[in-house]
Amino acid sequence: MKLPHRSFRTQLLKSFFLVSVIPLLISCVLTVNLFRSKVARDIAASDIEEAERLNGKLTQLFDSFRAVTDQISDDTYIQQALTEGRVRIPSVYASLYRETEGIRNISTVDIYSGRNRIYSTGRGTEDKTLPLHYGVLKRASEHPGELVYTVGMEGMDTTTPTLDIARKINQNDGYVVITMHAQGFTTLLGGGLSGQNGFAVVNRFWEPAFRMGSLANASVLAGCRDNLMAGKGYKDGLTGSFYLSDLGDSGLRSIYTAPPALSQDIISSMYRIILILAAVSMGFCLLASAWMSRALSQPIHELSDAMKRLRHGDLDAHVDMQREDEFGQLAEGFNKTSVRLKTYMEEQVSQQKQLNDTKTAMMQAQLNPHFLYNTLDTIKWVAKEHHVPEIAALSQSLAKILRRSISGEPFCTLEDEIDLLENYCSIQSFRFDNSFVFDYDIPETLMHAVIPKLILQPVVENAIIHGLEGVPDGRVQVLAKSCGAEDKDLEILVTDNGRGISNEMLQMLARHEAPSLSGHLGCRNVDTLLRLNYGDAYGLSARRLPERGTEMRILLPLRLDSGSNHNG
Repeated sequence: MKLPHRSFRTQLLKSFFLVSVIPLLISCVLTVNLFRSKVARDIAASDIEEAERLNGKLTQLFDSFRAVTDQISDDTYIQQALTEGRVRIPSVYASLYRETEGIRNISTVDIYSGRNRIYSTGRGTEDKTLPLHYGVLKRASEHPGELVYTVGMEGMDTTTPTLDIARKINQNDGYVVITMHAQGFTTLLGGGLSGQNGFAVVNRFWEPAFRMGSLANASVLAGCRDNLMAGKGYKDGLTGSFYLSDLGDSGLRSIYTAPPALSQDIISSMYRIILILAAVSMGFCLLASAWMSRALSQPIHELSDAMKRLRHGDLDAHVDMQREDEFGQLAEGFNKTSVRLKTYMEEQVSQQKQLNDTKTAMMQAQLNPHFLYNTLDTIKWVAKEHHVPEIAALSQSLAKILRRSISGEPFCTLEDEIDLLENYCSIQSFRFDNSFVFDYDIPETLMHAVIPKLILQPVVENAIIHGLEGVPDGRVQVLAKSCGAEDKDLEILVTDNGRGISNEMLQMLARHEAPSLSGHLGCRNVDTLLRLNYGDAYGLSARRLPERGTEMRILLPLRLDSGSNHNG
């Protein structure tokens, strides 16, 4: 048995998969991506807002530093202390505390005379010195009157970074140095950051002045610095979002970093959920396809089995399916088809049997024993009494008829049939003392029309025997013409001027009932033969002529002989 390339169940599974699992996967993936995009946009907006808030505080702080140094630079007591060195200490401290009131809680403000610290807002009285040839004082001396910002000791990274802001305020190497420690930044910026965010302030060498949150780990900033030194982007190879901003003209930058909107674990979990849903959907698809295949394959198998029985000749094949859906309609249609096919086959067998019977009857009619007996009897008496040459003519005509009758060809041309009729009528005319004449009027082209053999002889015989009986001036005529749509049919008329056909015979011919014509063998055979060969639209009909006599009408399809020679 040849297996199908694709099973019905496989096709159902593919269909369910295409209409359920694939759209589910696509919609889930799109939903996850849209969700990621939406969360990323929202978090990015929140991160930008937070970075701007922190930068704003630093900018305000640096503006405060400038204002404080301006006030210290203009303070008389401090300037006298730096210039003369004879101002009483309490007055200088009072001025220093008054000028630095806004920043003392987050930074330490020191006054340096040369390299030595002489006043401070910090705790303790220990001495402290800064070098003049490098570091923050060196930069301040190079930019008198301006604020300079350095991280720890310029060019060196310390484990506890600080931010030093210095300004030269006196010609005698007087300096203001403001120091920001991590605690001061934390106080200023409002404490820790949420989640895994990070914030840092770095110089142009990416050395941190302050870092907190995820950036408290020095390796992150070190990675950024290494990327820049390698000619890459500073955040190359690092995860999360980075927001880099310049802090005014300080030469410092702030870095705000945030982790990805959705961590890889969360994204992996979401995709795992999608795969689980797809697997569940696939399971439902398998169950649905199995159920559907069973529900659909059973009636299909029943129909297939019935069709197989029908192909093997079982015309009683029947599908008993009590359904009201399309399968029920198919089963009903199959049952009707099988019944019609059985009826058709029975009709074909019956028609073939009837055709065989008709052919047998035609052969019997071709050798009508009464005709042969009367003809031979006539020849005998003519030979005895007259010794005339008509005997030879009768014998020749009879020989032609017999030869044509026993020919195996079922069809002949109309010309051959007319030739047979002439021989037949010459014998009958002699028999009936020349009481009738025979003639025909047929176009030359129709003489080549192909017709069943011996369909005119029984009709002409019927006209002579039954129609012209007792008529002294009888006449039998054969006419032919084309008719029907586009002249595709042939009409042959056999007329006589006899006593006319009976009403009973007219009714039997009109009904085309072969059994009712059993007493008229010639007419029955001709009508049956035509209808079996060409269909019910053709056959033999008759009418009584108005003046006298009968017209027998033979109708059959017109088919011209292309050159075959039918000589019998």
